[in-house]
Amino acid sequence: MLELFASQILNGLAIGQVYALIALGFSLVFGVSNLINFAQGALFMVGAFLAFTGVTAFGLPLPAAATLSVAGVALLGMLLERVALRPLENAPYIAPVLSTLAISLIIEQLAEILWSPESQAFPVTFEETTYYFGSAYVTSTDLLIFGFGALATLALSVFLSRSWWGRALRATAQDRDAAAQLGIRTGTVKSLAFGLAGALGALSGILVALYFKSVFPQMGLPFGLKGFAAALLGGLTSTPGAVLGGLLLGVVETLASAYLGEGSRDLVAFCLVLVFLVFRPHGILGDRRLDALGGASGAAGAMPTSSVLASSSSQRGTVRAWELPPWGFLAVGCLLALLPLVTQSAYLLQAVVYGILFAVLVASVSLVSGALGLLSIGHAAFYGVGAYAVGLLARNMGWPAEAALAGAALVTGLVAVVAALPLLKLSGHTAALGTLAVGQIGYLVFMSWLDVTRGPMGFIGIPAPRLALLGGHALTGLAEKFWLVAAVAGLALFVAQRVLDSGIGRAWRGIREDRLAAHTAGLPVHRYILLAFALSGALAGTAGGLFAYVQSVVSPESFTVSASILILTIAVLGGLGNLTGAALAGFALTLLPELLRPFAEWRMVAYGIALLVMLRVRPHGLLGAR
Repeated sequence: MLELFASQILNGLAIGQVYALIALGFSLVFGVSNLINFAQGALFMVGAFLAFTGVTAFGLPLPAAATLSVAGVALLGMLLERVALRPLENAPYIAPVLSTLAISLIIEQLAEILWSPESQAFPVTFEETTYYFGSAYVTSTDLLIFGFGALATLALSVFLSRSWWGRALRATAQDRDAAAQLGIRTGTVKSLAFGLAGALGALSGILVALYFKSVFPQMGLPFGLKGFAAALLGGLTSTPGAVLGGLLLGVVETLASAYLGEGSRDLVAFCLVLVFLVFRPHGILGDRRLDALGGASGAAGAMPTSSVLASSSSQRGTVRAWELPPWGFLAVGCLLALLPLVTQSAYLLQAVVYGILFAVLVASVSLVSGALGLLSIGHAAFYGVGAYAVGLLARNMGWPAEAALAGAALVTGLVAVVAALPLLKLSGHTAALGTLAVGQIGYLVFMSWLDVTRGPMGFIGIPAPRLALLGGHALTGLAEKFWLVAAVAGLALFVAQRVLDSGIGRAWRGIREDRLAAHTAGLPVHRYILLAFALSGALAGTAGGLFAYVQSVVSPESFTVSASILILTIAVLGGLGNLTGAALAGFALTLLPELLRPFAEWRMVAYGIALLVMLRVRPHGLLGAR
């Protein structure tokens, strides 16, 4: 047992060194720009693929291919900062964060187009050797990863402490305005930070490819999240903390995998992140600079909200928000219900059904991220809770559709409230990061809770919806399911819009604009936050329940963090806080790929580019933010 423990510690230090490199990239960028760069995972993936291409397509030795890859991704990081992020310097705080999410979407989809979505074997040009220390062991690959990671960390430390540019970077991180007054070109320093972050991401991507001996386009997001988790654990404002956090995360993961099972590896890691966010949001070695982003314990910190609505009030006064009255959603639902009478095309009806489902789902995200101003990057987890709840209630317990959908909405609302409890002390970016951890935990629970969700195999055999109001009649045909979806969606959006137009909605918007002022005015802020999550979760659960009835099969792949990012992207495009814009964007952007099926593989690229353009020219969305 002791030998197993020692082996897992050695293995954890190796993979932890990779997390440390990714975490250093997050810390460098955050230090000079107060920006959490969610494109870091995409740069990690590009670095691995460029090295892979250099070896397999051009026959380069691995060291040469790796060197070119690191240099190329460093330049790419600097280019992205210059083209996509620098124009947003004077935008609301959350706009650059959303921009990095858009960049991540674009790069990942382009990688699938260029290199195919399938996993490919990464060439290892040396023979792996295993070294034993008693019964404990370590491989040559582990030593290689740890050695190169440690050398890169040491080189970065020397650069930051001994070189002029390193000192300029640290000065800019400490006080950007003072650094500029001393003659430091802070724009160039920021570009340098992004370049260094790209180089570290590329190197860590190559090391991970060596570790797992494979590359695939989806590898960027999970390892990017792990690197960010490591930075958060050690202290997002501390480079030594990033290293410590990476090593700690690697060791915790491998020990959890060895003693609790492989399925608990990621779950334990993100639960640890959530615990740190609640009890020590600054990390082990971090300082209180997160307070500048709406920090951990204050009512709002220096940033009153994480919403793109946090621009000047004059802008919102000159941009009209186009909205339907509550009864308008009922009218649109009735109008859509006529479609099965006009056409019997199963393809068209199926596409429109999914469009309606996404309209409700995107509206649920807009409710929290727009009206309340707490950016939700893990909302697909609530969508999944509703889907699995209907599966259990309808298949295992035989409930009619009315009861199953109401039960799914209630259960998901309660889950959303419980998930929001750790977020009550957080605001701004830290709250958004908490929702990201919640979303990832939800996905991992779906994957690992085999007795309930059946894990990756999926929950199958969900029966057709049976209506007690119609004497137990089963809606077996697609047209009948279409009517159910249109009716429930119209009613759900009607209720949500009524709440948003009421005093509750006004209270939410007041909290969004200035939480401290809302506290001072006597509003029970925590109660209103929980209420918003309850309603948003109920909406997402309703959409998930309808999705389960339409699909008859539910699997975790529908509820990933990538899906959450896509939902948030669509909500921003429609107009945060505007349920009409969110529903319209969700409906239209779900149908658009079906209408342009020959170009479907470019869908995510188009979404990413649209988000970048929207953040630049119309941050309030197509129909205006409320």
